[in-house]
Amino acid sequence: KLTNLRFLFLGTNNLQGLIPPVLFNMSSLERFDFESNQLSGSLPQDIGSTLPNLKEFSLFYNKFKGQIPSSLSNISSLERIVLHGNRFHGRIPSNIGQNGCLTVFVLGKNELQATESRDWDFLTSLANCSSLSTVDLQLNNLSGILPNSISNLSQKLETLQVGGNQIAGHIPTGIGRYYKLTVLEFADNLFTGTIPSDIGKLSNLRNLFLFQNRYHGEIPLSLGNMSQLNKLILSNNNLEGSIPATFGNLTELISLDLSSNLLSGQIPEEVMSISSLAVFLNLSNNLLDGPITPHVGQLVNLAIMDLSSNKLSSAIPNTLGSCIELQFLYLQGNLLHGQIPKEFMALRGLEELDLSNNNLSGPVPEFLESFQLLKNLNLSFNQLSGPVPDTGIFSNASIVSLTSNGMLCGGPVFFHFPACPYLAPDKLARHKLIHILVFTVVGAFILLGVCIATCCYINKSRGDARQGQENIPEMFQRISYTELHSATDSFSVENLVGRGSFGSVYKGTFGSGANLITAAVKVLDVQRQGATRSFMSECNALKRIRHRKLVKVITVCDSLDHSGSQFKALVLEFIPNGSLDKWLHPSTEGEFQTPSLMQRLNIALDVAEALEYLHHHIDPPIVHCDVKPSNILLDDNMVAHLGDFGLLHQVCCFLLTPHFQ
Repeated sequence: KLTNLRFLFLGTNNLQGLIPPVLFNMSSLERFDFESNQLSGSLPQDIGSTLPNLKEFSLFYNKFKGQIPSSLSNISSLERIVLHGNRFHGRIPSNIGQNGCLTVFVLGKNELQATESRDWDFLTSLANCSSLSTVDLQLNNLSGILPNSISNLSQKLETLQVGGNQIAGHIPTGIGRYYKLTVLEFADNLFTGTIPSDIGKLSNLRNLFLFQNRYHGEIPLSLGNMSQLNKLILSNNNLEGSIPATFGNLTELISLDLSSNLLSGQIPEEVMSISSLAVFLNLSNNLLDGPITPHVGQLVNLAIMDLSSNKLSSAIPNTLGSCIELQFLYLQGNLLHGQIPKEFMALRGLEELDLSNNNLSGPVPEFLESFQLLKNLNLSFNQLSGPVPDTGIFSNASIVSLTSNGMLCGGPVFFHFPACPYLAPDKLARHKLIHILVFTVVGAFILLGVCIATCCYINKSRGDARQGQENIPEMFQRISYTELHSATDSFSVENLVGRGSFGSVYKGTFGSGANLITAAVKVLDVQRQGATRSFMSECNALKRIRHRKLVKVITVCDSLDHSGSQFKALVLEFIPNGSLDKWLHPSTEGEFQTPSLMQRLNIALDVAEALEYLHHHIDPPIVHCDVKPSNILLDDNMVAHLGDFGLLHQVCCFLLTPHFQ
């Protein structure tokens, strides 16, 4: 009965069943949004007549089925069609874009079909839409040859996704005309031919996904021109030749996957010097040879490295121990020799380490005993020798594999290695004498080292106790204003935990049951001068840093609120004990206990460790220009975490001058 209603938003609820037919007769509606529910049924075929004023029609992630009504093309004002994540089937209406107003066309993750050339006529219709920015056809049942009309769409196109179908043919050579394109996905199809070099003209491209196809030939050198690229995934094809050294120009790259191809030659030093790589580097299952360059030590932010199943030779470079953020390291199935570097002692964040099927020699490193996060250690099929440690992870048969190392001895009984031979009495006496002499000469230094080690041990044990907090699952790939609004109880005063110069911070609760997560939501006051620049500065900094003493970012939200106003927020790890400022200067008596001298010393060490990482382990370095007690947060174990990166700036050349030093 709301005859003048223009906007109807009921998204992100648990609505089930059918949409009442009467809602499809509300001719005044301009925006119809029922996204992220569990609604079912089909759409009325005359919807184009009953909703003539519609501008946005969004039903993504529901259970709708049936065919997409061709009458949608009769709505002259329709700008956005978002039907992703349903069960629509049949052909896409051939005249869907005849009104010329469409800007967003999202039909991904349905059961839509295209078997004949005329089934692709909708692309010709979409060419009429001069402001079209998004085309999403991924994860359907589209097949046949991709027509060249895909190159005739609007030059304002920013997203083009057709992955997860059975489309054949070639990538049209005219794809390079879409100079505003940021996402190009042709993955998981039946495409053949070579990758056209004019893709390198897409200077604004962020994500390029061409994996799981049948491309052959060499990787175009022009891909190195896409300096804004974040993710490049070309795996599972038949690409050959060498990896282009021009990839060294991709200074914004965080993920690179060239696995399961026929690539050969050495891994270029330029690729191993892309310090922005933070998520994964996967070059496995190729024909790569030669040594692993020492430049690999520059990948200080990398979490996953997979160089397995190649022909890499020489020794494992010691510099690999500088990649302190590594969680998964796979080097199995190569021709590597020499000992396992002692510098691996620094890789205490490893969860999986596989060095099997190589020619490695020397002892099994004892320091691996203390790697508490390690869930899989595979050193089998090498030439390792000497005693096997019998404590720590080596006492768990399900974690460690040491088979086919014929010269190992000792260790837990389940390894079935022979007992290690004892030293002769004269050798024992000589070793004892050497130990006494060494202790006498350097006793003072050892005592000093014990004092330093004790402080480090206290600091480390505090860090180990909070490993559960460090591993907050990154459960949000995308997050909407609606989710933040719900998680913070409409940004209530009860959830307000602090205010800053550019906004407010709220406590938010996400998920439910065992998946319940508490996070901090930093909402920027976009009306304040400099807030947007602070938001971008903080995003640019946080996307490159990974350290346990820095507040971890989970995700960001750059959207519109319910009133249509601009909304920007960061979702951060929640640090429960608040800021150091509240502990040093409590507002009420008895609210916080004054930190002890040892606690204050440990807090200072935590902050120094975070700053040392920002200054010396990030390229380019980062300076935190606002270190103060209110920006230092304390967790349950009084471990300090440095936060508030709104005033961060990249280090300029003046930082290198003698005056600054």
